[in-house]
Amino acid sequence: MRQQILGVAFDRLTLATAVERIEELVVCDRQAPALVITANPEMVMLARRDEEMARILAAGDLVTADGIGIVLAAKILGCPLPQRVTGIDLAQSLFDLGKYSFFFLGARPGVAEEAAARLQSIYPGLKIAGWHDGYFQDDEGVIAAINRVRPDILLIAMGMGRQEKWFWKNRHRLQVKVGIGVGGCFDVWAGRVRRAPIWLQKLGLEWFYRLIKEPWRYKRMLVLPEFLLLALKERLVRGKAR
Repeated sequence: MRQQILGVAFDRLTLATAVERIEELVVCDRQAPALVITANPEMVMLARRDEEMARILAAGDLVTADGIGIVLAAKILGCPLPQRVTGIDLAQSLFDLGKYSFFFLGARPGVAEEAAARLQSIYPGLKIAGWHDGYFQDDEGVIAAINRVRPDILLIAMGMGRQEKWFWKNRHRLQVKVGIGVGGCFDVWAGRVRRAPIWLQKLGLEWFYRLIKEPWRYKRMLVLPEFLLLALKERLVRGKAR
């Protein structure tokens, strides 16, 4: 079951049920790999002006609420979502299972390799079949590298929007089961960026922590109040329609 939030349909899932759904997608026999999208307010706003992004979001096999703004908007619209499900929590829950192989694609040169090494010390037995940075011009070489190892899950860290578009464009050529956009996760796993403390994550203030640590993000953060105002406006319109 999906819930519409400002034109984007979100799956009503907890982290645990999202992991279960991905496990189903991994074993499913299908012509093209599944796309899992962890969408935040910035992505929803992008989809409102970018038709390609809107089409990809509509076609995604799983769309989770990555961001407290999505959770707040759902409450404003009177259709609360069970839980915030972030890309990093989703990926780490899959690592915990110890059942699947992964390929890391994205970030600056050296970061994916560092992330893989650190993660394999944290998750014994974690299968990371390969990695490649996100700075490339030749899709063919990258696709060939991925297909040589045929991972179960491709984690793509090339930035919101770009990572989903790249996967969608090349999905019929990729010999993987599932692709998941994970944004800046590789930098966190490599130890180059610190994630917010757990207590801030639980309060939904991870965005504030990132803003303090990376003040240059403020322009991107300005989308959140605009997003919530649109949700309030939609709630008022729905109320009048009744």
